[in-house]
Amino acid sequence: RLTRAPRTPGSATSSLVWTTSPDGRTWTFSTVPNAKWSDGEPLTAADAAWTFSTILKFASGATANSAGYVAHMKSATAPNATTLVLTYSQPVANVLSQVQQVPIMPEHIWAQYATGNGKALKTFQNNAPIVSGGPFILTKYTPKQVALFKKNPAFYGQKPHIDGFGLQFFQTTDAEVTALKSGQLDGVEVPVPPTSVAALKAAHFLVRSSPGDSFDDFIINSNPQQQASHKELLNPLLRQAFDHAIDRQAIVATSLLGHGQPGSTIIPPATGQWSDPSIKSAPFSLATANQLLDKAGYKMGPNGLRSANGHPMSYTVIMPSDLAGQYLTRSFQIIQPDFKKIGVQLNLKVLDPSAAYDAITANNYRNFEISMWDWFPLTDPDFMLSVLTCNSFDVWNDTGYCSKAYDNLYSQQSAAMDPAQRTQVVYQMQQMIAAAKPYLVIDYPDSIEAQSTHW
Repeated sequence: RLTRAPRTPGSATSSLVWTTSPDGRTWTFSTVPNAKWSDGEPLTAADAAWTFSTILKFASGATANSAGYVAHMKSATAPNATTLVLTYSQPVANVLSQVQQVPIMPEHIWAQYATGNGKALKTFQNNAPIVSGGPFILTKYTPKQVALFKKNPAFYGQKPHIDGFGLQFFQTTDAEVTALKSGQLDGVEVPVPPTSVAALKAAHFLVRSSPGDSFDDFIINSNPQQQASHKELLNPLLRQAFDHAIDRQAIVATSLLGHGQPGSTIIPPATGQWSDPSIKSAPFSLATANQLLDKAGYKMGPNGLRSANGHPMSYTVIMPSDLAGQYLTRSFQIIQPDFKKIGVQLNLKVLDPSAAYDAITANNYRNFEISMWDWFPLTDPDFMLSVLTCNSFDVWNDTGYCSKAYDNLYSQQSAAMDPAQRTQVVYQMQQMIAAAKPYLVIDYPDSIEAQSTHW
């Protein structure tokens, strides 16, 4: 079967880009001839084959966070400089969505680190300037401060119309917006805080707000082996009660200032047909939440806190510091007093993002209780669905949820070549998560960006 690309993807040619075998197991890509890396070395299909092969080789270790991109892949070869052949053990529905996410690496730079158990791939620091195959070269990078790029004269594609650009990183969105207003910046990428939209428009900046593909979530520890002191978090009645105690309408109105919509399923509506429209937000009802907790047998104490398994229902909520400075703290401030009205105390604990993930995954997800975080899923649902698989433990999984039935469905959806059949399985997976409630999806924030008029 021959397929034409709607636009030139990556290093593929602009005419006939790829073919697939009749059995759907072999994909052959044609790449641009005579392409070069920014250091002048040839950029060929061999670099792509090496990249995919390396991910496959160390998928259970150093390259685990990229393993989903090569699901069911058996081999990657380059029979010549302009041909990449990917072979799969079975037909895979979303090959193009998967492979386009993989950054092709220069083999002549990285091969020396892809030895032994591959540990050096994780510890090697590829300092700027970095050898690039794209239109720009990273020339300087200071973590959490600035990244500078210049035009790559060796780029094989259309040459950029600018000499370079810079990205500046800010610890708070307020500082970022102030820098835009003062002329220090030409534009601000997502997220522009909803609180700044009116002021930026009044100052004649161009501001765009559209439905976003991210969601904020209230994460409940779903590992059955979690500590006995908070085993009640596994109770379906408790999870239903917590779901009803989140006032999503108030959060959208107050935290997002109307720039978003209430959350329901882990595949956001902005992704299109993949989002199951039958999954609705739980209606806010503290009366219902109290009834469910009463039914579960968690009695209210004289101090206004319920008891579960002999201890007060008081829980630590982990939040990453990069989100704590944004609207997510305001969302917590809406949730916290409502939970207090159902006899549950929530205590916020802000940690550096790395420390927050370490705290969640510590002791095989046994220690943490609750977290609030966000996700930016891709349009294709595969990645977001993979986060909740058992194989994603200590890689992307941030709740400790693991279900063999769910994992079986995940394998089915990636192999369902008929779009309608795949959609049905994707919906079934969303319904399974909506029922189990490892995530209580809070909202879908709009995607907001701003720029000066002269850019």
